[in-house]
Amino acid sequence: MPPISPQLHEDIGKRLRQSRDEALATVRARTDGDTDDRPAISPNAHMGQNDDAPAGEMLSHNEEHLAEHEANLLHEIDAALARLDSGGYGVCVSCGREIPEARLLATPTVQTCVQCQERIEKEQGTGRGPSM
Repeated sequence: MPPISPQLHEDIGKRLRQSRDEALATVRARTDGDTDDRPAISPNAHMGQNDDAPAGEMLSHNEEHLAEHEANLLHEIDAALARLDSGGYGVCVSCGREIPEARLLATPTVQTCVQCQERIEKEQGTGRGPSM
């Protein structure tokens, strides 16, 4: 039996598929030709005659960064859908313990329990740290 209830399985599956569709629509909008058949992400998409080259480069860099973020998001969603289909969703990939339902609902692409995520962030020197 999967570690999550059938209702949670259905709800998470719907949310993940909807998030995937939205991310794909965003990627398509960014990569489809918008002006002069140049996608917004292409290196010269933000350059016109007499345009400021540094500003155009900055916009192109931002578009590339956003595209990378969207590609990573799609990968995380696809991985979560695969775990959901295989019955491994809701199980920490690091320690094998069940991930609490509240954590799954808050972040449907999550792969680790809180304890393992804290350990990973400490080892990598990442994480949010103290907040005000």
